[in-house]
Amino acid sequence: MSTAAPYLLDTNVVLHATRQASPFSAAVDTQFQLRQSPFRPAICEVTVAELWAFAESTKWGEKRRQLLKRTINQCLVIPISRPSIHNRWAQLYSHSRAHGLPIQHDHNDVWIAATASVGGFQLLSSDGKAFLPLRGTPWVNVIVLDPKRGMIVP
Repeated sequence: MSTAAPYLLDTNVVLHATRQASPFSAAVDTQFQLRQSPFRPAICEVTVAELWAFAESTKWGEKRRQLLKRTINQCLVIPISRPSIHNRWAQLYSHSRAHGLPIQHDHNDVWIAATASVGGFQLLSSDGKAFLPLRGTPWVNVIVLDPKRGMIVP
């Protein structure tokens, strides 16, 4: 698959990369050639916090925590401190509330979408509930993946 824009990975996509022999991660890497790309995939700094919180709350062992650390280090971490990201977050959140979109209930997803939008990234996510309603809109360039197989949801 050709890269129309660099990729920003949603938390759920990175989480799969911390699982040994994940078929989802293998499918994503094959389709989007993340390991072969001269560009590192990006993640929002909110994703970093979500991943460490998940590791803490589910009591991951040291081996998996080290894999998580290596996985994060292989990505370009995008901070959310830019005013343009704050403005996009406010616009997307307000739009989502006004139209009853599910993403309004997860502020972290709004941060991730705003970061992808402002940064010009294609967002890869397996969270169809939050992101399918935004696909094909000017809010975010998102590719939704099947959460079990890692293939693109039509």
